[in-house]
Parts: sequence; structure tokens; C-alpha cells
Amino acid sequence: MSWNVLVTARAFWVSGAGAKAALEAEGCTVTQSPTAGPLPVTELIPLLQDCDAVIASSDPYTTELFAVCPRLKVVSRCGVGYDSVDVAAATEAGIIVTITPGAMNEAVGDYTWALLLALARRIADGDALMKSGGWGEYPGVLVCGKTLGIIGLGGIGRAVARRSFGFDMRILAYDPVLQETGAALPGGLPPIELTTLENLLQQSDFVSLNAPNLPQTRRMMNAERFALMKPTAYFINTARGALVDEEALIGALDKKTIAGAAIDVYTQEPLPADHPLRRAPRLLLTPHNAFNAVESASLMSKLSAENVLAAMHGKRPAGILNPEVLESANLRAQTSELA
Repeated sequence: MSWNVLVTARAFWVSGAGAKAALEAEGCTVTQSPTAGPLPVTELIPLLQDCDAVIASSDPYTTELFAVCPRLKVVSRCGVGYDSVDVAAATEAGIIVTITPGAMNEAVGDYTWALLLALARRIADGDALMKSGGWGEYPGVLVCGKTLGIIGLGGIGRAVARRSFGFDMRILAYDPVLQETGAALPGGLPPIELTTLENLLQQSDFVSLNAPNLPQTRRMMNAERFALMKPTAYFINTARGALVDEEALIGALDKKTIAGAAIDVYTQEPLPADHPLRRAPRLLLTPHNAFNAVESASLMSKLSAENVLAAMHGKRPAGILNPEVLESANLRAQTSELA
């Protein structure tokens, strides 16, 4: 048995040589899309006509696409976010959907802190000043002894919290699922105070958004919530652009409701060249790169390939999101061992 596998994930292109070799060693034909994802549905559909699986960027995988790509059996996200995949529609169509949980926790934790420190100490301002031929002072603020608020205390949120060791910070966190279940936090974390979102925003000097993109979290950071923050506070988003009302963020920066922000993710990606975010004051922008440590991208690539190979060989993929599809009469990866 061998499958045709399309790759739209740029991280796999760059860091997935070993993962590609593993697929090819099992007889798979691996094809790179003409341009890196996310690709629009109209471009994806022709590319997937002869494919059994896709190692996917954040391309849109929809009911329409599943209906006209009858050979497609697996959507293997090279990452942890799956808001671009209609998982219910995939399940109905008999398609397995997988992610690579945990692969980027440390990379995004590092990057969030890099953004936090860059904001606090105005690193980008210093770089721009020096490269323009200048010299001068531009006072920043201390991180040590301040309050860090973490919205979303999953794997990435916990990685952000761990990195506060040594900065003598007070850590506040808001995670409704964790708070409702009363689950204990794992060891290896600094003391964390679970609190309401409103209290977190009011008290934090730095706010890190690390929540998943769900219907209840979309645009959770709106004008009302930015208004709760201190005028000396900084906001960092390495989660998903959809969680932030970008117009409200621009307004908060324009009105100096908050001191500054750093954003790595956007409602529309790539961010258009003329987007107002590019002109907002005291805003540090990066191009959805928080996950992109070489080691993490390589691990994501490896896990996404392993998910494809597991399904191809009739095994349950470790990163499966919709295990109920394995019991479906519509399951396209027809083997007796998947359940």
C-alpha cells in the first residue's frame, strides 16, 4: 500500500526532510504544493484530486472540498490549530483529521517571552535607531517583579508560565475549562493564581493570550476588555488572530489605553501590505513565526508524517481529533485495524 501525499505546510518544506524521507521509505509519493499554504479552496481542490492525504497548513478544509475530493482520507495538520478544518464535516465524509499536540509548546513559550522582553525594553526601537545612524536613550520598563497574566493555561500557557522563573513575577491565569473541572496543575510551575478574565486584565502588567480558537473565544479581546487593562500594560498574542478584535486593538494603541502590544497572528494571513495594523503605534509585528524553531518545526513535520503513516497502515494516529470517524461506515481509510 502506498499513498499520494500533498504538502501545503511551509514548515514541512523547510524542516521536514527526515519526515519526507520516512513517507517515501513507506512507498508514498510526496508532492509539494506550488505555493505554501494557507491556500484557498479553489487552489486546493485541483491539487487534491489524486491525493490520499495532505500535510496541511492552515488551509480551509470544508464540506465543499471533501465532496469533490473523493480520494482524500487524511487531513494531517502540521501544527496544533485546527480552526481551518471543519472537523464535523470531515467526520461525516469519513476523513481522519490529526494534529501534532505538544510539538510547539516550547518554541511558542520562548517566542512569547522574546516578544514580552522586546516590548518591555524596546529592543526594536534600539535596533531601528542604530541602523538609522543614530544614538540615544529610550527608557523601557522592568519585567522583574511585575504581574504576568496568562489567558489559556494549556501546554503553551504553561510553557510561558515556566519561563517566569527568575523574574520574581506574580502569575495570574484565566482558563475556564481548568477552573470548572478543578483539575490540578502539573508540577514544575511557579505559583499561579487562577482568577477571572476581568481581574487578570485589571491587575496584569503583561497579558499573554494563549487560548484556543473556539466559538466562545473569538474576539474575546475587544474594546471593552482592552479598556480594563492598565495604561502601562502590554498585550502579546501568539495564539490566533481571530481571538482579537483588531480594530479595537488599534484603537487601544491610538488612545494609549495600553502601553503597547506584540502580535504574531492575524485574522487574515498573510497580513495585507496596507493593513492598518502595520501603521499602529507601539505595536511589534511578526509574521506568524512563534512556532518556527528548527527543532519544533522538525518535530511537527515528523509527527504529521507519522499520523499519515499510521492511518495508511491501519493504525490509530496518535494525533487524531475525530476518533469517532473510525467507527463510521463512511470511513475512507478502509482497514480493519483502525478502531
